[in-house]
Amino acid sequence: MRPIMTSAFLLALLAGPLAAEQADSLKNYGNTPEELRPFHNFVQKPYKQFFLEPLVFTGPGREKPEPQVDSVRIGVLAPLERSYETYIGRPMLTGIQIAVDEANAQGGYQGKPFALVVHNDTGLWGASANEIAHFTYQDRAWAVIGTVDGANTHIAIRVALKTEIPVMNVADTDPTLVETRIPWIFRNIADDRQMTYTIAYYAFKERGFQKVAILRANNRYGRFGVSEFRSATVRLGRPVPIEINYETNYAQVNPEFTVQIERLQKVQPDAVVLWADAEAAGELVRRIRAAGLQMPILACDRVVNPRFLELAGPAAEGVIATYPYNPEADSPALKHFAAEYHRRTDSEPGVYAAHAYDGAWMVIQAIRKAGLNRYRIRDALAELRHYEGVTGAIEMDDAYSDRGPVTMATVRQGRFAFGQPEVKARF
Repeated sequence: MRPIMTSAFLLALLAGPLAAEQADSLKNYGNTPEELRPFHNFVQKPYKQFFLEPLVFTGPGREKPEPQVDSVRIGVLAPLERSYETYIGRPMLTGIQIAVDEANAQGGYQGKPFALVVHNDTGLWGASANEIAHFTYQDRAWAVIGTVDGANTHIAIRVALKTEIPVMNVADTDPTLVETRIPWIFRNIADDRQMTYTIAYYAFKERGFQKVAILRANNRYGRFGVSEFRSATVRLGRPVPIEINYETNYAQVNPEFTVQIERLQKVQPDAVVLWADAEAAGELVRRIRAAGLQMPILACDRVVNPRFLELAGPAAEGVIATYPYNPEADSPALKHFAAEYHRRTDSEPGVYAAHAYDGAWMVIQAIRKAGLNRYRIRDALAELRHYEGVTGAIEMDDAYSDRGPVTMATVRQGRFAFGQPEVKARF
């Protein structure tokens, strides 16, 4: 029986020697530490590692002449209504709009304004495919920014492969997104692989926990979000004692999370890794603490949200979350963006607004460099391997996904304090 491969790995084939030049500089995909590399105890020099060479598009299209247009359209696909992820989609749109307004104030593209074509991501299976086709053929967009849901994004990029339009993803942290080897997809945000590696090293190496349970949403975000953590626990010799799911429509089926809390009480783990949306996480943390469970809670970036703090209340104190960037960094560009975002919304920008702003500027710069040709725009994005944005240094790997190190934040006196704890290993 063949072993089941997880999504977050370097595919290692056991036959044959490694090329001498590769052996001298063995790299791991996704900043995977050596001890978390699959089969590292058995295969020191894998025959082949994937995702370590830049994806290329070898088809025609770069020779197409630039058309005459009145405006340069950029598509935006995001959950803006009728979705539990609107708290992500709406800030995304605001961040993108700020970038476009700034670009137009600078003269747009050769005097022509950039214009956003905005479509709602309804979350229905296959709907995102229709939207990508619409962006390509009806809207005549030159690139698309979006979307959030992992399943919808996977479908969208497969259509983008067929219609040949660049997609900049700024919010889907599914580690498998770029493993599709589609040369039209780019992602400027750290994925759950890097965040769970950071949690694993903190939990097991710095805190010395032995039993860490998983509590996650019963959807693709939860399932793929914790997959690398689950694998890491096995490779570090401390496998997860229990993985507990909750339904995303918990308010209708289990509003008090009775089953989940009972299972935690039976296991009594040293800590809990929580992968949930902001509202669900707030309710869960409040009820976990009310049940007398005081173990540390290590959470995903989606809990770093005012709604989580509001719902969890005092129970949020001490919750630790990973986060793709430091919103309190001493950066003039970040301060300028935060001030403009606050002026427009009377709120502080979160991780998705900031990455959407950076993603929009990456697309704008690619268009300005390449001209109005989707194939050359794709090439320009592929060449943009390092970008200094409001979220800090964006380091794109050979699969065109950001591998800049993540940070952590801890709830202190009702707010998230970033850079705490000061972890020894960040990925």
